[in-house]
Parts: sequence; structure tokens; C-alpha cells
Amino acid sequence: MEGDLDSIQDIFFDAKAHGWTCITEQAVKKIEMPQFPGSKVILYEHGPFRVLDWYMANLNSSTGITTIGFRGRPVWVMHYGGWYEKEAIPFLKNCLRQAYSDRRFYGGRGPVFVQDSQFTYVNQIERKKFSDFAGQESIFGLNAVRLGCHWYRGMSLLENNRKSF
Repeated sequence: MEGDLDSIQDIFFDAKAHGWTCITEQAVKKIEMPQFPGSKVILYEHGPFRVLDWYMANLNSSTGITTIGFRGRPVWVMHYGGWYEKEAIPFLKNCLRQAYSDRRFYGGRGPVFVQDSQFTYVNQIERKKFSDFAGQESIFGLNAVRLGCHWYRGMSLLENNRKSF
């Protein structure tokens, strides 16, 4: 594995499949940070890659940052934040899990549109390249009541990708 963008994207999907959305025993351990009450860190390591997903929540609001390092250097980053009502979170996890298991990059979040009998997930992607992305996702309940949303943005930190920013 090299430190190119395709390898970094592969490790992103591997880490996310074992992180917050994971429902199997393969999930990585979530570590609480006593310095920041309400925060958790998920660390995933594979070969020369290290993925750190640090997030914090207070009531129904949350924010976080996911960073990918290669041989001790940061190579990619994603920031996210927003709020969700508690009843929408299992549906959110399912939407994210679907994108990660399909290994499809929708700005690091779920597919563009997912609907079941109770909820609708909409991902409005502004920029969608793995090296430069941004957007906002929302979940709606019955009667189009918004049950939460998250903004997200991120970029590659590789030197040869700076020309596209």
C-alpha cells in the first residue's frame, strides 16, 4: 500500500466500517477523553496508516474530525458537525453503513437519498471529490419534519493535490 489518494480512500472505508456505524464484534474500541467530557476517540491502524476519528456530543448536538495519517504524517482530513434527534440516529447509522460497505464516497457520509417507512435521508453534496468535498445531510421524519442535519467538509493534505483547491 502506498500513500496515494486511492489507498487513502481504501483505508477510509476500512476504518469507517469498523468505527461508529459498526454493529459487529469487529468494531474498534471507543476511548473516552477525560479532558473533554462527552468526547470519544476511535483509532484504526493498518500498516503505515492511522485513522483517528474524534467526536464529541452534548445532548443532540455533535461535532468531530477524522484524520488519516500515513507513516506519521497527516494526509487527509474531514470535519463534521450538527444535530440529530435520538430516534433518527439508528437510521443515520444505517445510511452511513450502506455507503461505507458499498465503498462509495458521498462526501464521507451516506448516499444521496435513502427512504424507509419512517425516515428520509438526503445528502446534498456541494463538492464530491475525495480530495476536496463538502455538503450537508439531513434526516426527515413523517410529514417532512426535520430530525437533524450535519454539515461536512474535508480535503487531501497531499502536496500534489493542492493545485485543485
